[in-house]
Parts: sequence; structure tokens; C-alpha cells
Amino acid sequence: YMIPAEAPPSLDGHRESTYATVHAVAPFYSVLMRVNPDNPEDTTSFVCDLCLAIPKPTDDGKTYTFKIRQDVKFQDGSPLTAADVAASWHEIIFPRKGVLSARQNWYSMVESVESPDPTTVVFKLKFATTVFVPDLADPYAFIYEKKILDSDPHWYETHVMGSGPFHFVSYSIGQEIKGERNPDYYHKG
Repeated sequence: YMIPAEAPPSLDGHRESTYATVHAVAPFYSVLMRVNPDNPEDTTSFVCDLCLAIPKPTDDGKTYTFKIRQDVKFQDGSPLTAADVAASWHEIIFPRKGVLSARQNWYSMVESVESPDPTTVVFKLKFATTVFVPDLADPYAFIYEKKILDSDPHWYETHVMGSGPFHFVSYSIGQEIKGERNPDYYHKG
């Protein structure tokens, strides 16, 4: 368990920008890709978390097609699919009315995010830009379960349920957050 120095305003990584949120809850979530942990100083070095490979853009630099791992489960046992990845990114980039996204403006170049099948996520850009891939490595870009987002886009503000290296156990505001190792975690070690 961990004792957060300060209670986060909410547990929703899409909404918040405080380290109190990312430090407390990031271990419970997966992301599409991240900065290479073996070389974090290199702002051009990235590794996949849920993707199988970081794609080269097509369509004159305006389309990025990601293939998504098929061996990932949310803590509730539901399989994580490309639909969950696309829905999460859609909430970050195009939040619905009444939903906050702290980094929405980072992605003004994005025209659409779609999942044409359970293993594919396609980002279409309005214009080609080299900042897009680094922006995708945002540590707050937690992948949420689409069915929960569809039923209540505010659920993740007060609840934790992801597919990361740890399963959420409990949270006592300003006191502690507890987790246990995810026995089904898809990255070994």
C-alpha cells in the first residue's frame, strides 16, 4: 500500500493533472504506450503497453493504426479490447458535455478515434505533426472500460478499476490506497 502525500481531487486520470492522482492510481491502469522506462530522458523513445507496435503513420502522416494486445483483462475479469482503448481516448480528446479533460487541448490535431474491430484502434489527424506520438505517451491516459464510460462517464472520479500491474483493494481518503499484484498482468516480471 501507499500513503499519498495529498488526497487527489478525484481518481480520474483523464480529468486531473495533479501528481496526487497519477502517483496514487496509475499502478492500477494500463495505457496505450509510454515513455521508455529504461531511457526516460529520451523524449523520442517509447514502448508499447497495450499496443503491439508503435505504428508508422500512413495517409501522408495523418493516420495511425494501432494493434492492441488480446491477453489483457480488467480487474472485473472483462477482456480489454480496442473498443475500450478508443472509448478512453475519445473521452480524453472529445469529452462529452459536463465531463472534464485536463489534456483535451493537447490533441487538437485529432479528427477521430475509432475501433473498426476488437484488435485495432485508428487515430485520424487533421494534419500531420510530430507531437502526436509523444502526446500519446501521457501517463494520465488510463484505459477505462467502455461499458462503464457509456453508463456513467463520472464513475472513474470516485472508483478504480483497471487492467494494470496491480488490482485496486481499498482507498481511505488522505490515508492510504491499497492494491495487490495482478495475477493476470500481461507483462511478465
